[in-house]
Amino acid sequence: MALRVNTVRNGSGHLGGHHCARVLFGACAGWRDYHDHRRHRVSGADAICTSLQRIDIVSTRSALPIYLVLLLIVCLLSLRFGAVEVAWSDVFNITSETPNANTQVILDYRLPRTVAAIVIGSYLALSGLVFQTVLRNPLADPTMFGVSGGAAFAVVAAMSLAIYLFPVGESLQVATSYLPMAVVPVIALVGSLSATALVFWLAWDRGFSPLRLVLIGVVLAAVLNGIVMAMVLTLSETRTELAILWLAGSLYARDFSNVLPALPWGVAAISAIVILSPQLSALRFDPQTAASMGVATRTLAPVLLGIAACLAASAVSIAGPIGFVGLIVPHLARLIARPTIAAQILSCLFIGAILVVASDTVGRAVAAPLEVPVGIVTSLLGAPVFAFLIRAQAKRI
Repeated sequence: MALRVNTVRNGSGHLGGHHCARVLFGACAGWRDYHDHRRHRVSGADAICTSLQRIDIVSTRSALPIYLVLLLIVCLLSLRFGAVEVAWSDVFNITSETPNANTQVILDYRLPRTVAAIVIGSYLALSGLVFQTVLRNPLADPTMFGVSGGAAFAVVAAMSLAIYLFPVGESLQVATSYLPMAVVPVIALVGSLSATALVFWLAWDRGFSPLRLVLIGVVLAAVLNGIVMAMVLTLSETRTELAILWLAGSLYARDFSNVLPALPWGVAAISAIVILSPQLSALRFDPQTAASMGVATRTLAPVLLGIAACLAASAVSIAGPIGFVGLIVPHLARLIARPTIAAQILSCLFIGAILVVASDTVGRAVAAPLEVPVGIVTSLLGAPVFAFLIRAQAKRI
């Protein structure tokens, strides 16, 4: 910053008193304006967290054991509670050489489901952090890029096509045998990535505009949602039940075969985000400031958005659309973690996993032996937080 001050000397060659006061006042005003300018360059997401008085509880190094303990607790609760009553002794004896019926339930059903919840939560949370940081929009969410809409369209279209290829099943189990659950994640992943690629292609005009990307993503998601609802009406009763269960975001009957197709995409995306975290941190500021830091915003921003979309698509492919995780968790991470992107990435991975595992456990425990889909639980928990963020944003305006 350079301040140019025009001085006027009095007859003796020295600065007059009122001129000195003017110079000092101008310098202070310039310094204040400079800081105001720098402050307003920070993204809306960080500004909201500043207004909420970020709680710098612990450093990243000391936070890791806390996150691990919390994750272990919710995982143990997930293995313990469900439609079938099991004792704590069964939970801690799952590695015994003589498993009983209860430990078999844990190993075959609850353990894979818990792992799936961990993967989904961490993927969606980190994806949301990247979207909000790159777009500098505190209300950005992975679903606005057609990730969920593309997956839903692909899965329901496959179910509709199966009607004409196979006879209609008489039960949910028979219906799923014609469209195996292990195939659904692959179909959903292809649909998500295809919809995301379409959004980027439609938004390209000698570069990407965050506003144009968001608007096209929202429009495409609305169109796909309408098509999906129309196709659901053509399904048989049993396949309609299966489609609605998937669209609600459910971990019902998920096993390791559902998680494996999403692992390579997720691991690659997380690794890329960690490697690009210094550049991601610079994108919190406006393009001019980021460019002055040596970041090629026109190239890096769409690359990071594409990586985040792949990460969200991998999560959606496992259990269907699960709302509010990618929206809320980044804000919680900023409130808890230090204001460094590395700490926020770590916090998002753990908080997202803890939130989804806990939500799935609540959904299975509150109405056992029935269960509430995890997508409904996260929506019920996330709606009040979303309203709070809206109010905080409105107060700033």
